[in-house]
Amino acid sequence: MRIFREVGVSISAASADQEFVIEGFGNPGVGKSFICAMFQSTYKDEHGPISYHSIDNYHVNFIVRTLCKIALICKSLFFSPRIVKASFMLINSFDNIRGAIKLKLLFNLLLVSSIIVSRRSLDKPLLLDQGVFQAIWSCYYYNEGVKSAVPFHQLISLIDGLLDQMLLTNLIIFDISSDKALIVSRLTNRKIKGSSPLNSIEKSVIKRGLDATTATRHLMHKMAQMSDRLRVLDVKN
Repeated sequence: MRIFREVGVSISAASADQEFVIEGFGNPGVGKSFICAMFQSTYKDEHGPISYHSIDNYHVNFIVRTLCKIALICKSLFFSPRIVKASFMLINSFDNIRGAIKLKLLFNLLLVSSIIVSRRSLDKPLLLDQGVFQAIWSCYYYNEGVKSAVPFHQLISLIDGLLDQMLLTNLIIFDISSDKALIVSRLTNRKIKGSSPLNSIEKSVIKRGLDATTATRHLMHKMAQMSDRLRVLDVKN
């Protein structure tokens, strides 16, 4: 895709002291892993090595998978209490989420943060098929209604605070979209169900997911307008 080549060229042309993180964003079933794998292949062929983290690369056993994630979080963030605090403040700002779910969302955000901290490098960009803004999508989803979410300016400030603590200065987001019918079809036929809240294809669940996507998408584009740190690129799949 032409947009992949343009991103690759812009990263390669940047100064040697710049670090880049690229992440996929989109409603579950939209094809984030597929698009990110395509970008990885294109970048590797044209510009060289790229570090790629996929949510599907962990062990199939839940206990083993969880222990591996805990080990990575502890190793990467043990000496970064400010990242842990910023992540907690961001998740906790969604005040309409039950305690157990909030703990799960915090765990997922800490995992993303630990991956960025541990694998980011000046030598090669880091690509994630699910990153910071997919974690925020989950917050909107479980907050049970966009209207009950935290004030917009407060949320932006908390996200900026977390990105500051991670020293993340260049974040490129592939905002991936598909037709609703395609999303439902992919959710129905996907082989790896994972822990996505949209494993159910009930109409109310799909609508809730799409509402969360709309809210997060609006947030991303607003932040991109306010800061040079973010670039949001639309990708149709």
